[in-house]
Parts: sequence; structure tokens; C-alpha cells
Amino acid sequence: MSTPRPAIHFVSGLPRSGSTLLVNLLGQNSRHHVTPTNGLVNLVGGLRDSWMRNDAFVAQGLERVEPRVGAAIRGMMYGFYEQELTAGKVIFDKNRGWLPHIELLEVALRRKVHMLCTVRDVKEVVASFERLHRAEPLARRAYLGPAFYKATTIHGRAQVLLEPGGIVGSAINLVRDSLSRGTSDRVIVVPYGTLTSDPCGTLAEIHERLGLPPFSYDPENVEQITVEDDMLHGWGKNLHRIRAKVEPPSSDPWEVLPVRVCKWIDANYGDINHLASLTPST
Repeated sequence: MSTPRPAIHFVSGLPRSGSTLLVNLLGQNSRHHVTPTNGLVNLVGGLRDSWMRNDAFVAQGLERVEPRVGAAIRGMMYGFYEQELTAGKVIFDKNRGWLPHIELLEVALRRKVHMLCTVRDVKEVVASFERLHRAEPLARRAYLGPAFYKATTIHGRAQVLLEPGGIVGSAINLVRDSLSRGTSDRVIVVPYGTLTSDPCGTLAEIHERLGLPPFSYDPENVEQITVEDDMLHGWGKNLHRIRAKVEPPSSDPWEVLPVRVCKWIDANYGDINHLASLTPST
């Protein structure tokens, strides 16, 4: 059996920044296979993190085993998508955790990889979570826990979300790191505002960057083909739900936040907000 061609791309970025919308738009193309938040990254990371602790490998000499581990990761990834790759499909695997693994993926796949990275003004991201928080008051949010009392105010909830270990803060750190450690040319930044105001132009740019043939997308009729159980994440039913028609956000989508919270976010996350104002080709 011939080795499947390496047509696997990766989707990452900030939460509430359009990654689910992006993959469902890409999924309109029958030549594409798109995923919801997928766990393949955990399999890849688990193998990478465990092989050097294996006594049998240590006894052989880790330097002898290392090339085999890279090949094993490659085989695992191709095997995971054997059906789709055999059918000639292009894979878009979505998980925020891919960004730290760019170099690992390049060693394993023996090629330059591309990472679609959705970003959004951090005020909008926090405001989106705030709306989710208010929409279903009977659902206890996953980020509360020890931060329960801190998260009883809007500012406190924003701080919890943006902490280094928070759902937004951790993603921001991954984006910042990927753009500063010498892998920025692998990262295709997809701003939420551009994706929602000019979806066809944004997708055309992505096709050009990835070397894919042109395709006519229909942002007026987007069928959600990826499914995720958002109750598992503690955010109710709407964390990954998209609308059928792509529309830009309102002029001030962060209006649910107090002015002082907006100023605090702008002061600390201006670099991310700048990224969110760019076009994909910038």
C-alpha cells in the first residue's frame, strides 16, 4: 500500500474566535475533511512525552530509537486519517494544542506544516464568554472551582479567563509563543473580523497560502457538520454552535463589559488585538 500524501493541515487559535466557523466553511468542499476539537494532538504529545522514559529504549540508546519514534508519530497520524487520505481528501484537524507542536510535526511529517490560527479582539472574546455565562444561569461554569469568589464579578470573570492557566489566557500564550519562537511563517493568522466580513476572500487567501485549488464557498448557507458536546466543557449548549449565515459582529460587540474592563484588556493584550485587525495575508 502506498504512503498517503501528506495533506494534513492544522487549525488552532483563540476560543470564541471563529475556528468552528472556519472548519465548517472549509467543510463545504467535498475534497476536505474537517474535525471538531480533536484528540489526535494528545496521542502525538503522549508518545513524544513517554518514549524517553521507556527502559527498553534507554537500554538500546535513545539516539537509535529517536528516528523510529518520529516515524511512528508520522504513521500514527497517517493511520488515523487513512480512510480520508486514501480518498484523496485534505485534512483540517482542529485543536488549540497544536501550536506548541509545530517543530515536532515538521520532524515527524518531514515537511513544513501550516497552522490556521484564528484570532479575535480579546474584548470580544471575553464579552462572548460573558454572554454565555449569563445565558444559562443553571449551568456551573468549568472555570469556577477555586476561583468561584473571584468569578462573582465581571472583572473577576475576565481575570480568571485570561489567567495563564485560563481557557483564554493559555490560548493567548500559545499564539504569542508561536509567533515569537521562529515559527511565525508557519502560522496563517485568520482574524475573526475578516473571516466574518469577507469569508470568501479570507478562504481564497487560505487556499492560496496552502496551495489548494480554488473553490466557491457559500457563506449564506453554512451547515454545521462538526459536533461537540459542549456540556462536557461546562459551557451549556452554545460554545461551538454556529449560525447558518456568516455575518460580521456588531460595531461594539464588547458592550456587555464595563469600560474599565475594556481598558484593562486593551492595555494588556494590544498585541493580540493588533493581530485581530490584520488581514490573513499581512
